[in-house]
Amino acid sequence: MTTGVGHSTDSREFLQQRVAAFGFAVAVILLLSLLSRVILGLIFGYLRAELVHPSFGAHAAAWVPVASVWAICRSLPLETRTIQIVEGVGLVATSVCLVVMGGYLPAAAGAATTTAYALSFGLIARAIFVPSTARHTAWLGLAIGIPLVVAVYLNFLTVDLEVWNNHGFFRKIEDKSTLARSQSIQIGFAWALTTLLAAWATRVIYGLRKDVRDAKKLGQYFMEEKLGEGGMGKVYRAQHGLLKRPTAIKVLSPELSAPEDLDRFRREVQMTAKLKHPNTVTIYDYGRTEDGKFYYAMELLDGVTLVEMVRKEGPLPESRAIHILGQCAMALQEAHAIGLVHRDIKPNNIMLTQQGGAHDVTKVLDFGLVKNVDSNVDATKTWTEAIIGTPRFMSPEQILDPPGVDARSDLYSLGAVGYFLLSGCFVFEGANAIEICAQHLSTAPEPPSSRAARGLNRDLEGLIMQCLEKKPGDRPSCCVEIAERLQALPIEPWTQQDAADWWNTIGEEIKVHRNLDLQIGSLGTIQARPAFTDP
Repeated sequence: MTTGVGHSTDSREFLQQRVAAFGFAVAVILLLSLLSRVILGLIFGYLRAELVHPSFGAHAAAWVPVASVWAICRSLPLETRTIQIVEGVGLVATSVCLVVMGGYLPAAAGAATTTAYALSFGLIARAIFVPSTARHTAWLGLAIGIPLVVAVYLNFLTVDLEVWNNHGFFRKIEDKSTLARSQSIQIGFAWALTTLLAAWATRVIYGLRKDVRDAKKLGQYFMEEKLGEGGMGKVYRAQHGLLKRPTAIKVLSPELSAPEDLDRFRREVQMTAKLKHPNTVTIYDYGRTEDGKFYYAMELLDGVTLVEMVRKEGPLPESRAIHILGQCAMALQEAHAIGLVHRDIKPNNIMLTQQGGAHDVTKVLDFGLVKNVDSNVDATKTWTEAIIGTPRFMSPEQILDPPGVDARSDLYSLGAVGYFLLSGCFVFEGANAIEICAQHLSTAPEPPSSRAARGLNRDLEGLIMQCLEKKPGDRPSCCVEIAERLQALPIEPWTQQDAADWWNTIGEEIKVHRNLDLQIGSLGTIQARPAFTDP
């Protein structure tokens, strides 16, 4: 017999939690009702008679099974079938004890009704608390209803007919068996209606739970909460259904659903998944939802972006900037080696985290997933519709000739990131994206030292400025050259102790108080779409 509960770990854990909650709730109600009998006995002077009455003992015994269900299900992890057996046995055993309690109460005093009410509460409570199917609830209702009807029949066989007939009922009963049959049929009919109601409630509640769970599921991943949103889509915290691995899921915007976009997306995800550098975010999987939205699953990082760092404490120490830029350069080098160009290197796409006991591990995000340039751009469209990137960090060729962009464009963007880290300022400022892009094309940037009002190592500043050269050929030859030149600088290195001290203070503060929807003006990515208005 199916119960409608899956056998995955998360389903078992949820079922066990709900069964434990059900056992606890019913046990508390039974305990309070026992306490009320004791209090009433004290108030009206029949406590001793109450305590020795068999119905009180049966009432107390009814508490034991549901309390045991709670105790068992809150202790050790159990298999799904074991949880179901514990819950079913506990509910039926408690119900039998309540039936016995009713059997010791006078029939003329409403014992049948009192017992039926108590059992109805238990069955309805189960429908609310425990994930199940209508069929399973109906079977439990039958298992409880049979002893209830039998007990009512036997209880009414003990009725004093003279008292019963003199009580003012509209008809006189001449035979106890006739009375017992009629009352047991009435209770049986009422119980059948209660079981149908509980089964219907189970069906509705279980269906709603399933709908909500399915709505939050993408392939093998269960969505937990939204982490942020950007130009390319929304990012959610998720968990793999079987591996229980925390994951970040990025769902691409509906605007990126054209066949050519999806084809390019699939190819680039496959290429990106080949990247193994420790400073590159790991791509786990990708897929498509039933309504046509594409998503990809990647490593979930618990860290801070470079934007958050600089906004919190201003320009970074030279040693730390070197540490970060060197890791970024080597991550980019691996991508460039297989022909992958990032095209959207910016502080929001670079995160610092702690992994494997190491502090300040740099992670470059969104590799290759922002490449959205159509080589067959309609010449009649405005120029902003044919570019992709972030204006503050775009190279000149990314503006003038998007399809012709190569790895050297990422070097320019990395230089702009280094400029931001060392000065706390963007390379160029402007009222809108057009003004900023125009400066990338024709204006020589000021040295970062003049913007930061502090002295910088001349060779470090020279490297940053060379990365920002207008002509790709005037920049460093590759990311390896950048990394080697950074490493050769006569600057005391950023140590793990330095990083640990920072993470234990400022880092934790940023994570606690961060605004997950952080967007700093023109840091948003421009997509190759007609709707571009915001810088």
